Parts: sequence; structure tokens; C-alpha cells
Amino acid sequence: MKNKRIRLGLAGAAAVFALTLSACAGSDSGTPAEPSAAAEIMPGGVAQVAALGEMPGFDPVKLANVGTGIERAAQVMDTLLMRDDLTDEVYPKLAKSISSDDAKVWTLELRDGVTFTDGEPLNAEAVIFNLQRHIAPDSTSTAKAMLSGIETMDATGEYEVTITLSAPSGSFPLALTGSSSASLIGSPKALADPAAFNSNPVGAGPFIFESWVPDDKLVLAKNDDYWDDGKPYLDGVVYTVMVDSQTRTDALVSGGQDLGLIQGNAWNAVADLPNLVLLPVPTGGQALIPNGTTEPGSDERVREAMTMALDPEVTAQVLFGGTQIWNADPSCVPFAQGSPACAEGMTNDQDMKKAKALVQEYLDEGGSPDTELVYFQTLTDQATYYQQQFSEIGLNVTLASVDAATLAQRQAAGDYGIFLGSTASAGFPTVWTRYYSGGTNWGEVTYPELDEALLRARDELTLEDRNQAWQDVAEIIHDNSMLFWTSPYTAAMAHSTKLHLGTPDHPYQGSTMVYLDTAWIEQ
Repeated sequence: MKNKRIRLGLAGAAAVFALTLSACAGSDSGTPAEPSAAAEIMPGGVAQVAALGEMPGFDPVKLANVGTGIERAAQVMDTLLMRDDLTDEVYPKLAKSISSDDAKVWTLELRDGVTFTDGEPLNAEAVIFNLQRHIAPDSTSTAKAMLSGIETMDATGEYEVTITLSAPSGSFPLALTGSSSASLIGSPKALADPAAFNSNPVGAGPFIFESWVPDDKLVLAKNDDYWDDGKPYLDGVVYTVMVDSQTRTDALVSGGQDLGLIQGNAWNAVADLPNLVLLPVPTGGQALIPNGTTEPGSDERVREAMTMALDPEVTAQVLFGGTQIWNADPSCVPFAQGSPACAEGMTNDQDMKKAKALVQEYLDEGGSPDTELVYFQTLTDQATYYQQQFSEIGLNVTLASVDAATLAQRQAAGDYGIFLGSTASAGFPTVWTRYYSGGTNWGEVTYPELDEALLRARDELTLEDRNQAWQDVAEIIHDNSMLFWTSPYTAAMAHSTKLHLGTPDHPYQGSTMVYLDTAWIEQ
């Protein structure tokens, strides 16, 4: 069965909003909807996937990011829609279409007859139940800010949800893709006991939860009753937590793992191996975020000085080991080079003399030089480099190496002096919620003009206007030295040549949001 292709956007004042919908399945990264004619699919086999860190569980309201859980939960629960990270095109999954005449009232059409693996129907009421959990007054979901424009949700048919927003939003459908935990749909019957669901989820995805040993392995088995006939091709998937980057790289090189992330400083060593495909993540980046509510990050002079302490050429060497994959120009990060959302000139050149003078001025007024850089435990080389550069301008930086769960908790609590953050995508909703004061709010401070620009970046009706708003966002962040992007995303997705994730028409492009319903592996 195939669906019509319709485009997310506005062709004119009276145009109908809709999505670019391809065939019945696909991926946020362009994973194919239909099998490749160039290769004969081999059903069966179990894919071994190296996970960057442990997830907090399967309850969607507890999941924050792709890479720390959403990508695993999606195999069990599926997602309402899918997104191409490069084009922002949106594809169908559990929902076969989403459309609007005015970008304010959106109609979500679900597939008929889909059931959760506990036999409950995946209908309009189930979707509303799931979305309501994210926007409940006491919800701490990271998707809450993304869905903040929802005014009402109504089941206008058994498989039709009508969502009315408080104001038009041209990018609302992106909040229902795999970039957001709001896209994950669990069985309402099972979610009645959230604690039990968190460790034993029930969904309608291509795989069924089998077992989970935290900090070790997650085992998923094929869902024989998956709504997309003939899929999944795999008999199962095993996620193994491999926090240490060298261990993860060695496992991918040896063939012990079929899919996982490899840090940039190891790319040279693996780029030419015949058994691996290495694909840098197409968007996203790494950023240093000073806490704007505590010294020294609360002083704008110090924040500005930090932006002048790094040499992009040296940063590229430290982060990517000399691999010529990045031109050492951070001006477009987290967007891809050439993106119409890119604002040129929003970075500072290295100027150690001026940086030292700004910090000294702050210190002369009684400011404290002491701060702590909190980072994910595999990034010690990078954190040490930043520590050295900041010490040269007069700051006393201690390092705190933590696991993924602790990193997320400390960021959410504002428990850091400097936060080394990263994201594997750009724009709305991922980067948007990191900037927005009502979201995860990197930097812990509120700039009304930034929130206003972010709302325009989310809600403007034309792509051109949304891109202009993103340029305005970059200018405001630069002018306030709120944070600074140091490089593109510092890891690449690598997969075995035996694991097939795409077709010639829709090749896998390196997104960290990988759907495995269409994946197959050579036996």
C-alpha cells in the first residue's frame, strides 16, 4: 500500500498545509520505504547495535533525546511520523497523513486497524491519551514545550485526531516525528501503570520487548503482527551499552557490533576498512554552554571571552584527529553548511589578548574564576582541551566526567558551571527546545527577544520566514554570548557492510534516529 506525497509548507495564502509523504515506511534519515531492487533481501538474523549509554526506561515522558533512548523506544512503540534531518520532509508511520488548511487546526489520520501487542486498538483516543501525558500540568516531559501550542485535541473519528493550536504553527508536524518523544505511542492500558511500563513497554512497533538488563543489554524480538506486512525483516535486535568509545569502535571493527557511533578522533583509523560504512551525522553539533545564573558564566564579559579562547583549526585536530571531514568553520553549526537557516558571521575569531583582558576586568571587580565543566565521560580529550584554553585566559576550570543519565539530570537541574552539550540534529524541535526558556533551556537564562524569535522559527507559515527567524536566533545568541558551537557533531554512525539500511532511492545518510523495520542483514 502506498500513500500520496504531499509537502509540508505553504504555497500561498489559501494553500493547504500537508506533509511530504512517501511510501508506507521509512526513516528520519531517509531509510527506504520499499526494498531495494538492486539487492535481494534476506529475512532473519539479529542486528547487534552498540548503544552510547543507558536509557532511563521506556516511558515516553522520561525520554529526552535520540541517542539516549528515543531511538530504542521507537523500535517497540513506533512513531507517529518520521523526519528527514536534511530536508525536514516528513513521512508517514503510524499516522498516514497530517494536514491543515491554516496551520492552526491540524488533522492527523491514523492507519486503520493497528493494534498494540496487548490487543488494545491504536486509535485516536490512544494518541490523545499519549500526547496528553506530555502536556499535563505536572509533566516534566521535554516534549512539553514543543506541544505548548496545543489548545484542544479531539477524536473526530475512530482513527482521526483533530489538534487545534492557540496560534498557527508551520512546523508543528515535526513535533510528532522521531526527533521528539511525543512521537512515541504506547498502549494506554499498559501506561496505566507507568512504572511497570517503563521497564516492560507495550507498543505497536516492529519489535516486541523481550528483556532488559540496565547498563548491559536490551533484547527485542520480531513483532509478527506488525502493521506493515512483511516487515520487519530482522528476527530481532540487541542493544548493548558500550560507553567507552574505544570499546565501541573495536566492537564495530571486529564485527561484534553491526551499528553504532564512532568518535571523530577515530575516523582516520576506520575510514578505509572494507567491512564498515562510516557516515558523519549530517546536522547537529557540539556546544559549550556557560551557566548564565552562576559565576563566572553569569558575567557576559566572561562568556564573550570564552568564545574567543578557541582556535577552530586546533579544535578540528583535537575533535576529529586530522580527518578532513570538517573545514574548521563553525559558522553554520548546528545547521549543515549551505543551509538557508545558517547565519554567517555569528562566530568570534580567536583573540587571546582580548579574552584575557575581559576576564581580568571581571576578576578585578571581585569575580570568581572557579567553575566546573560537566561532560559525557567519553569526551575527556575534548574537555581537557577546553579546560586548558580557558585556563590560559584566567579561569580555573575543574572537570566532571559523568554518564549520560547524570549528564541529562545535571543539565536539567542547572547543576553545572559549563555544560558540554551536543545534538545530532538542528532546528525544530531538537535545538529549539534547548534554546527556549520553557524547554530544556541551555544556559539557564531567559532572553525575551530570543523566545520571540524562537516562536517565529517554530510558527511562521513559510519555510523562508522560519529560516530567517533561525538566523535571528543565531544573532541574539551571539550578541549575548549565551553559548557557542565549537564544531559539528563529533561522532559518525558506522555500520557493517552486511547490515542494509537504505536503498538507492532513499539511502541512509547517517542520522542517529535509525528505524530498523526496513533493515536487513546478510546471513
